[in-house]
Amino acid sequence: MPGGPFQPNLLFNLIAGLGLGLLAGIGAAVGLEFLHDTIKTREDVRSKLNLACLGIVPRRRGQGGVVEDLKDPSSSVSEAYAAILAALRFSTEHGAPKTMLVTSTAPAEGKSSSAFALAQNNARRGESVLLIDADLRRPAFRGASHRQGLTKLLTNEEPVRGHILETQFENLWLLPCGPTPPNPADLLSTGRFMEIVAEASQHFDRIIIDGPPVLGLADASLLAAVAGNVMFVVVAGRTKTRSARAAVERLQNSGA
Repeated sequence: MPGGPFQPNLLFNLIAGLGLGLLAGIGAAVGLEFLHDTIKTREDVRSKLNLACLGIVPRRRGQGGVVEDLKDPSSSVSEAYAAILAALRFSTEHGAPKTMLVTSTAPAEGKSSSAFALAQNNARRGESVLLIDADLRRPAFRGASHRQGLTKLLTNEEPVRGHILETQFENLWLLPCGPTPPNPADLLSTGRFMEIVAEASQHFDRIIIDGPPVLGLADASLLAAVAGNVMFVVVAGRTKTRSARAAVERLQNSGA
């Protein structure tokens, strides 16, 4: 009965529309979850990356940098890195690694700050520590002169000691990057970096290497193969799971 109170076609169209709308909503939610699938918690590190979570460093509030936070041993950042250092002592059968690379999936995820914080914490405990800036593309630690640095050592046979700089922190020394080269991966693939690390290990208790991010570059894998031990930094709620998995796989394929 057209125009009557019961219109089957209209009802069918309404049900179909609701069904399609529901499916579209579910699809959009799944798509958003896929796009925003990030590492958020300790459990995510274990379940999504199959790695042990060494610790969590709180996001900084206010002005200043990690150096300012580390000056106060009781600050939340200092205590977080101290806890990570303690966890590292149980990470291998022989205790904390003597040589360790610090890297991340992508830039700006806190790897350089973490490398410095761990180096400074080790030095504070009386160990002699060498921090090597091996991010030859975007170095975080520079010396006063381009005549010294890792890139110089990679192209000659000079003693490592002549390129190491004192820092303001007791027991902590720095091997800066040196001049930025046009061919970082080529320099790191020669075997010279292994010789540099081996020579430095004769003079220092710990060697912390600040490396470049993993994805898109061969550098981090080359460094990981030499270091043998890697600490991988992620940003909670920002580092994507798929990207982090790919980065970890590349590091493991290097033998680290």
